[in-house]
Amino acid sequence: MTALLASPTSSSAKLTLTKAKGPAPYALHDLILIPVTSPEIIQQTWTNNMEEWAKGVPLEQYHAREQHLAATAFSSENHLITWILVPKADADVTEEYKTATGNHGVRGGFNPKDFSKKNLERILGAVETYERPGIVATIGDEALREVSSVSVASVYAPSKYRNHGYGKLMMRLLWKEIEDMGASFSFLYSDLGPDFYGNFGWTARTSTEIVILPSLTLPAPPSMASSAMTTRASARTVELETVTEESLAVLIEHDAQLLRTQLTEKLKERSNTAGSERTTFVAVTPEVRCIQWLHARAWFNAKEIWKFQDPQIKDLRLGVYVTGTKDQFVLWHHDFTDDNLFILRWRIDSTTTSDESDTIALAFVEAAQQEAKKWRLSKIVFWNGHVSLANLLGLKVQHRHHSIPSLGLVKSDQDTNNIAWVLNEKYSWC
Repeated sequence: MTALLASPTSSSAKLTLTKAKGPAPYALHDLILIPVTSPEIIQQTWTNNMEEWAKGVPLEQYHAREQHLAATAFSSENHLITWILVPKADADVTEEYKTATGNHGVRGGFNPKDFSKKNLERILGAVETYERPGIVATIGDEALREVSSVSVASVYAPSKYRNHGYGKLMMRLLWKEIEDMGASFSFLYSDLGPDFYGNFGWTARTSTEIVILPSLTLPAPPSMASSAMTTRASARTVELETVTEESLAVLIEHDAQLLRTQLTEKLKERSNTAGSERTTFVAVTPEVRCIQWLHARAWFNAKEIWKFQDPQIKDLRLGVYVTGTKDQFVLWHHDFTDDNLFILRWRIDSTTTSDESDTIALAFVEAAQQEAKKWRLSKIVFWNGHVSLANLLGLKVQHRHHSIPSLGLVKSDQDTNNIAWVLNEKYSWC
C-alpha cells in the first residue's frame, strides 16, 4: 500500500494546515515506536486502516487478504516488520484531553501483551517495513555494492488521532530504526505530496506515468529489415509467449544481472570522465518474491472479492516476453481495486534498432490491451515510462500527484540532487 497519513486526496499542505479536533490524547515525549509480531495487534492495524483502503471490502475478506499476503515469501522470514506508535507503559493522557473527554476516550499506557479492545485503542499509528535487496553504485568507487534496502508501506494513523504530530513523530522514529537495521537506502510512495516525507529522509523522485486505454488504436509497426528479428517474427508482428512461474524466475534473474552490468558500465564510464560529479546510482534489485506477492494480491482479489471463476483466474497472466529471449519482456499487475493494469517492469534489449524497439513496444502494448480488455480493466498505467513510448503511441507523459516515489540514502551526506534512482518502476511498489 502507499504511504498515507490522511485521505488519498490530501496533500502535505492540507495535512499541516488542518486544525486538530480537540486536545491531543498523549504528549509526544510519552510515545514510542515498537515492532510487533502478535497476530491480534497486527490485525488491529488492518482494522484501523480499513477506513481508507478497504473500499467496501468486508472486514473478514480484508483480513483474509492481508493474511494471504503475509504468508508469501516476500512477507515471511522476518522480511516484513509491523511497527506501531503507542504510549509508553507508564504514560497517561494529557490533562487537557481528560477534561475534554470526561469519562470517554483512551486512557493509560500500552501493554504489548494485552489484546483487549481498550488496550488496542491506544495504537496511534502503524507502518510496515520490508527488507529488500538493492544495488548502490557511486562514481569514484571501484565496484557497485550489493546492499540491503528498506521499503516503507502502509503508513497509517487513525483519523481520530490525526493532526497532533503523531504521524511526523512516527516517521522520524522509523528513520532512526532503519538506520539501526544496516540498510543502505530506504524508499516509499507518498500520497501526501512531494515534501512531507522529505522532512525525515525520503526525498521525492521522478513521478510520471503514461496512461494507455485498451481502446487506443495503435500505429502500424515499422518495417524491420534485421535478419535477427525476422527469424522469429514477421515484418509486422513479434512472436510473444506468456510469462509462466518458471520463465519469470529466468527473466528476473537475467534482468537483475543486466542491471548490475549496466551500473558497472556507468561506474567505468563516469570514472574515466574528468570532472564527473560524485553521483550515486541506486536500484531496487528485481526479484521474483515481489512479483509473486503482487500476483498473489491480484489473484486473491479476483477470486475472493470480485468472485471470478477458477478457470478465469488461471488465466491471470504475469506478462509476455519475446520468444527466444531473456531480455525483452513486460510484466504487469491486475489492480482490480483501482481498475488498472499496471506495468511492473518493461525491458527491451538496448542493442536493438529503433524500428525493432518500436515494433516490440507495440507488441507489448497490444498484449497489455488484450489483457486489460479480458479482465475489464479501464486503463493501462506505466509509471515513469519513457517519453519515446508516449511519442510512439501519440500520448503525453503525465505528472503523477499520488504514490510519489521517495528515496533516501541512510547515514549519508550525499547531495540528494546527485542521487539517481535507476529502474524507478512499479515493480518496487508494495
